[in-house]
Amino acid sequence: MIKYWIARQMVKRTKNRQFPIETLEQKHVDPNEPFPNDSSYFYGGDKQGNAFITRMAFRSATRPHEYWLDFYLKGLGFFGIREDPGPDGEGFQMGALKYEPVEIGKVWRVTFDGRVYDELKKPHDCKVDLLFTGDHPIYDFAKSSDQRMIARAIANEKWNQEFFHHMKDTHQVHYEQTGKFSGTITLDGTVHELEMMASRDHSFGSRNWLTWDRHYWITGISDNGYHWTVTTIKWQFLGRLTAGFIIGPDGNPDAITECTDLDTISKDQLLPNHGFIDIYTRSGTHHKLEFRRNGEFHYLHDGKYHMREGIGRYKFDGVKGLGIVEFGFHADRYKL
Repeated sequence: MIKYWIARQMVKRTKNRQFPIETLEQKHVDPNEPFPNDSSYFYGGDKQGNAFITRMAFRSATRPHEYWLDFYLKGLGFFGIREDPGPDGEGFQMGALKYEPVEIGKVWRVTFDGRVYDELKKPHDCKVDLLFTGDHPIYDFAKSSDQRMIARAIANEKWNQEFFHHMKDTHQVHYEQTGKFSGTITLDGTVHELEMMASRDHSFGSRNWLTWDRHYWITGISDNGYHWTVTTIKWQFLGRLTAGFIIGPDGNPDAITECTDLDTISKDQLLPNHGFIDIYTRSGTHHKLEFRRNGEFHYLHDGKYHMREGIGRYKFDGVKGLGIVEFGFHADRYKL
């Protein structure tokens, strides 16, 4: 009970950090963090099966930055960058890849002008110009995490210097927003007009992929106007934690406090292509999420942590929807 009370105070101090939106929407790479990391992510998908994903993670001088830009165009296949897009620029920029705020907290522009490769490693000229527009205000995950659950998980672990050093890896600012993508991808001179559902997130703090055990992160929008993210993560030094949100058609958010665990969802297959997730919220509601993965983008972090970004189709309480189905696992602990 004493450990639990101390853990509650620790969680309260961490979760009570508040930043104005203008500060949140800036890049943050703090050299005082053990593993500095500023990560921004955008995803879009439509009912025809087209999908787009990009991410930039700015890290310390001793760790290379991370960058993604991949897309799937129906009838043409998968394409993506395979080379460093270029040096850091002002704000969120790595050479030819750039994220620009148009309206803080709501509208961002994603652009790229360079070379991408198809599945046969053939190069193609590519220009991306997509505008993200949020349907609702950003959602700060500090508002959704159940502090009692986090405190219990911390109290259950053996406390020592190494444990508290690793705990810094969980002290991140993380917020998300769902909405729409509109714009074009020009491939070898042919312009492809796109209108997609979309999601973005931004997190900053410390992140060490080598301490991650496994996780899933599932976000989407249903045809009747529900927006959601549900995530559960397990580190090698800490038990499973759950977070997320549901925003109804009326625009009111509801925090997720529990969901189907990792072992249950992947009982038969480490990366299931189809599954069901039970979601419980702070307001006392229960939602049923059915997901299917239709193709995926592959990434590997620091040579050990695999990330699989699945092009998602859903039924949220029986209503169809679109989004992303992300699974991650440590290569030394799990095999496909």
